[in-house]
Amino acid sequence: MPNDIINLDSIYSDESATVFKSIDIDDVNLTPFLSHKSWIITSGSATSSVLPLTAIYSDISDLPPLGTELTYINLKNIDNSLQTVTYFSVNHLFYKRKNQFNSFGNSNLNQIKKFLYQSASILSFPGKRVGLYIKPTSFELTTVIPNITTGSGVYGSGVYGAGIYGASSSINYTMHLKSDKYGNLYDTSINSSSIVSGVVFYEGFNEYFDTNRISYESSNVTYTGGVNTNDGISNIIGLSAKFNGNGYIKQNLDQKFNRDGNFAISFYISASTFSGTDKLILAKSNQSNKQYPFKLELSGSNQIKFTAAADNDLKLTITSSILPNGWNHIICQKSESYMQIYTNASLEYSASNPAFVIPNTWATASGYIDNTDPLYIGGFGTNSSNLTGCLDEIRIFNKSLTTSNISALSNRSITGSMLQTNIVGNVYHEQGMVIISSPNILYKDLINTPFTASYRSTVKTTEMSVVARVPAGDFNMSLNKTLLRDDLETYQTYTTSSVFSPYITTVGLYSPGGVLVAVAKLAQPVKKRDDVDLNFLVQIDLDLEYNK
Repeated sequence: MPNDIINLDSIYSDESATVFKSIDIDDVNLTPFLSHKSWIITSGSATSSVLPLTAIYSDISDLPPLGTELTYINLKNIDNSLQTVTYFSVNHLFYKRKNQFNSFGNSNLNQIKKFLYQSASILSFPGKRVGLYIKPTSFELTTVIPNITTGSGVYGSGVYGAGIYGASSSINYTMHLKSDKYGNLYDTSINSSSIVSGVVFYEGFNEYFDTNRISYESSNVTYTGGVNTNDGISNIIGLSAKFNGNGYIKQNLDQKFNRDGNFAISFYISASTFSGTDKLILAKSNQSNKQYPFKLELSGSNQIKFTAAADNDLKLTITSSILPNGWNHIICQKSESYMQIYTNASLEYSASNPAFVIPNTWATASGYIDNTDPLYIGGFGTNSSNLTGCLDEIRIFNKSLTTSNISALSNRSITGSMLQTNIVGNVYHEQGMVIISSPNILYKDLINTPFTASYRSTVKTTEMSVVARVPAGDFNMSLNKTLLRDDLETYQTYTTSSVFSPYITTVGLYSPGGVLVAVAKLAQPVKKRDDVDLNFLVQIDLDLEYNK
């Protein structure tokens, strides 16, 4: 961004300085250059030169009638900006059009992950310190989150369960955030090996506090608190989809699932018991199709039923044990010829499906499990087989999962890997803004914790070189006021004698308007002589641009 320009011809309105001599314009040289600087920011420091802002989403449909008090955006930042207005501003600038390759800020989703959740912590740096841009990979932030409670508590809390709390202890969690070259801000404490590859479908519902972001067909689905952590004090992470027994979601899924390849479905479920037919959780099938790679249902006794079929006579259904109340993590997968169900990271059931066996027999050779149907979640439509309960963090993989993969997906610790990302925000290099936003409450309000941050930038600096010329015979009188008589106008007699020789100790540079621009102190006083011309070269680096 361009630097400010100070006009040195502006008139100084205070008491004018006493100036001995004007400097010839040819003795002033201004040379711009790029300087690389490192900055350290400490929270709460009056000299940190960073504006900390909080951004909070509030549904714009909550606008009160004209003439009534505006309450939904009454929370303010330290600069009196409204936190909700701040949210919509950064959303419009950086996130709203994230699916476009070119918008304000880098938007290539193959390289940068841009998500703005219900709240965000923002660090805004002044343009003079950002200069041309913040150097990629240079931003870092370290903070300690006090009293993170961990332990062996067992939780059934959620939409349909009650909490049972075990022993726990508190730790101080050290968080270290860094930026990569694309502008992603990631938490170095999250091991990237815990992030499972091969995802062909994901829906965590964490952005649907704003229902305008829903891109698929849905009916009678609302969005409520998501999966809760299972260590320490139970914290809700993001949002989940709540089905009322008559709702469903329909989403196209182009991925082909056949008997030659493996696949896995991972999700969290919190549901109530019921009577009657099994309720659909999700299926790659329509209601009448007899050929599908998976159909996941919930029985009336809270058991997961996993079915894969080539036709009515060539299918297999396996069933889990009864799920405990509250949130449970489920893995249903095809591993070679086997169908498997894991609940809360434990293998529940494994059986070979004849439709998966290769080489095929005469009885199975014509059986296929792949189809072109969309993915249905919670029901096929508004019918009696719809789920009553909540689903969260749904992922479908194009491979079978290892035990370590399954452990990572089921890790509900507040510092765990359930969200399957170490990205917690973005750095916008040219705009000088850092935005931290995550569904995990661990990252909420980071600007209100003691932190230390640092970054590097390239700043346009101007070197001003001035030759201050002192000809022989000039400047033979000192400005020291102690040399004046009591009238403060005439000099003492001895100052006019030939033995009186002033020394030059300081050179002051002033603008034409009388503004002091620079003061140069000599390493040692230089005697003013009547027979020698003296030249002093004064150099100063200026953060602002000046005109001559």
